[in-house]
Amino acid sequence: MKLFVPIKENSNRVPNKNFRDFGGVPLYVHTLSRLKGFEVYVDTDSKKILDEIERNPCLRHVKGYERNPDLLGDDVSVCKLISDFIVQHLISGPICQVHVTSPFIQPKTLRSAADMLDLYDSVASCDVIQERLLKKQKGIMKPVNHDPAILLPTQDLEKLYRENSLFYIFDADKFMTSGKRIGSNPCFYETSFPESLDIDYEDDWNTCVGVYKAGLGGL
Repeated sequence: MKLFVPIKENSNRVPNKNFRDFGGVPLYVHTLSRLKGFEVYVDTDSKKILDEIERNPCLRHVKGYERNPDLLGDDVSVCKLISDFIVQHLISGPICQVHVTSPFIQPKTLRSAADMLDLYDSVASCDVIQERLLKKQKGIMKPVNHDPAILLPTQDLEKLYRENSLFYIFDADKFMTSGKRIGSNPCFYETSFPESLDIDYEDDWNTCVGVYKAGLGGL
């Protein structure tokens, strides 16, 4: 299984997040270093990242390459990047797409999830939610997964699932046919705190730093 990791130099919601110090190294170095044992490809618009991959002995398992100039910008779909990766590097077989903004990702989780391809055509990570949820319909709040007249313990509520983008695993040929990371027969693979944390906002950064300092995000 080959790992595909897109990394942009600039980030809008959390400025410079990929380059911030995380455990003594830039965030992207921290996360890529956790993925030893895999063949990792990094698609990036950053010369700084490409130079670091080339010189850092901790990143010998990583191959960095410059992003296609036609695919630069904040509005480019990751699926276009994946398609370009497959064509440019003649990729076949399973691919796992991850983000460097998931600093607690576990290699053993990726291997376990990849085993599900024996039964499903794709695998996507998800959170399980067992809380009392509501939705607004025509201005009225209505329960989604519970009956307000029957106060069940939350652990007895119907489970709901939310993609958390920790990883997507799929076959290269099937992706080129469908253009989608999630196929018609997907497995939604449950992950949990802190592994499922992703840095999308400043509060996420602060949470991840706190988890790291508490020693809760080890391999």
